[in-house]
Amino acid sequence: MIWHDLLKLINDHNRFVISSHLSLDGDSVGSQLAFYWYLNSLGKEVILFDIDPVPAKFVFLKNTDLIQNRMPEGEYVLVVLDCSNPGRMGWSPPSQPQAIINIDHHRDNTRFGNVNIVETTAAATGEIIYKFFTSKKIDFPPHVAEALYAAILTDTGGFRFSNTNSRILRACADLADRGTDCAMVYEKVFCSHSRKALLLQSRIWSSLSFHLDGRVCIMEMPLSVLDELGAHYSDSEGMADFTITAEGVEVGIMAKYSDTETHFSLRSKGRVDVGKVAQRVPGGGGHSSAAGCTIKQSFSLALPLMLSIIEKELS
Repeated sequence: MIWHDLLKLINDHNRFVISSHLSLDGDSVGSQLAFYWYLNSLGKEVILFDIDPVPAKFVFLKNTDLIQNRMPEGEYVLVVLDCSNPGRMGWSPPSQPQAIINIDHHRDNTRFGNVNIVETTAAATGEIIYKFFTSKKIDFPPHVAEALYAAILTDTGGFRFSNTNSRILRACADLADRGTDCAMVYEKVFCSHSRKALLLQSRIWSSLSFHLDGRVCIMEMPLSVLDELGAHYSDSEGMADFTITAEGVEVGIMAKYSDTETHFSLRSKGRVDVGKVAQRVPGGGGHSSAAGCTIKQSFSLALPLMLSIIEKELS
């Protein structure tokens, strides 16, 4: 870990913009809030900026109301968290930042920063920030512990994914000791849904289908259904994880699509590296068990392409 370079860059500058990837999740939100607190505690001027809104399930975390979608102006250091490449932010700075800090755990990270802290063995970017705080003996308040716990909880699928290990559980035990209400965070993240969200999820469940001799499970969500039901895009978060729960399924696909573009969220039980599958599509990538990519074609044309890639991996 190059904490020295990170600390020096922070010490040498006063204004920072923190951002993350499109379609915010628990790790991106929690990591941003924790790092915001840290920079703010140093007396720095800090702006939280993301293109997409914070999903409703995470607004209980303190300071989510500070995340804005107004393009920052002036000079600043850009802090990019949980984002493998600048394109995934969905925006470009109007002028070159003074410097870029890149903290991430994705293996396909392009090391685009002036300071790159990329730890691919970390379960979440929140874990990396936790290690930074604890290794530098930075004492943080309960609401920051809660943000980091939410980051780790979501990226381990509620401690169900293979990236859950004794190191992660010890870190989360420490976060609980520091004031995290673990039961409350779990309820907010996994057990709190609006009626419209449940209606959307029931529609997604009804699309369930199996392919390639039952080894691939697919769920679908046409984007038009969001307007039909009055639901939000983020209401579908987590549905991809259910696609690999059926017996005999090796790869799960959650497809979200318009008339001209199809996004695939990919999941694997372990035998197929879906990160490599996603990388076969320009701009795609992720982890071996969870990844994503977008094909700029309709669902009817994009699905056969994706199944052909997966079929080669299965064989």
